[in-house]
Amino acid sequence: MNKLKITILIVLLPSIMFAAERVVNVCGEADYYVPESMSLAQAKIAAVNMARNNAIEKEFGIQVSSKQQLISTERGVDNDSFYFSQSSSELKGVWLADTKEPIMDINYKDGEMIIHVSVCGKAREQKTSKAELVIDVLRNGQKATEFVDGDKMSLRFKSSVKGYVAVFVVDADKQKVYCMMPYDTEENKGYAREVRNNKDYVFLSTQDPEYPYGEETILVTESKIETNTLLVVFSEKQFRLSLNNKGEYVPEVELNKFYKWLQGLRIFDETMQTQDIILTIKK
Repeated sequence: MNKLKITILIVLLPSIMFAAERVVNVCGEADYYVPESMSLAQAKIAAVNMARNNAIEKEFGIQVSSKQQLISTERGVDNDSFYFSQSSSELKGVWLADTKEPIMDINYKDGEMIIHVSVCGKAREQKTSKAELVIDVLRNGQKATEFVDGDKMSLRFKSSVKGYVAVFVVDADKQKVYCMMPYDTEENKGYAREVRNNKDYVFLSTQDPEYPYGEETILVTESKIETNTLLVVFSEKQFRLSLNNKGEYVPEVELNKFYKWLQGLRIFDETMQTQDIILTIKK
């Protein structure tokens, strides 16, 4: 039985030049009550994210929200389940980097595990309003995030401003990130794809004039259930893609190298937005 492998990515930045917008040192704490269905590795990630959000809220006076998803599966680590937690994209502050490694202390109260976490890092205030984005995953042409083996997947996208976009699939099991768009063609010179303002796009589909393949994007799984994350990166500024390897189907990069690259982009680009969409594929 395969077990989900999760790595907490810590990048220590003792000294670095940050973008011109207000960047401050922040610290935060959290007491995370671990659900019975969650593995310890997953709980540590959720606890660290909660502490980071608390630090941003304390500094910038923002209410931080999050959405969570629990999926039962025979491939899970504890009690046959996967547990996901992701922060709201409406935050008015952005966590840039850890300056110290998170400190964790695990305790029990009335049989319930509690993880106390302390974090310190660099955060940037989101002063200006973000570009408005429409990002929808489509299953056989309809908005959805749950798929059955063999379903067609595409991505509907629209931006209120001209910008640049890249789309990735994050596979935590394999510790790999796959570049889905820009497409792997000779015309792709290693930069994000330019998009016009207020134009409707359907990426990863034959509806896209730049789509280089003769058939639609099909999602398949060899397991009873598989869970991946679709990650969309958008900026009003052009950005280079991460250094990657030639994969079996599309370019790929190791998970830790990818997030170090993404963190570097966020530090120097105040217009950058990212959106994670959890996808499940069932037999």
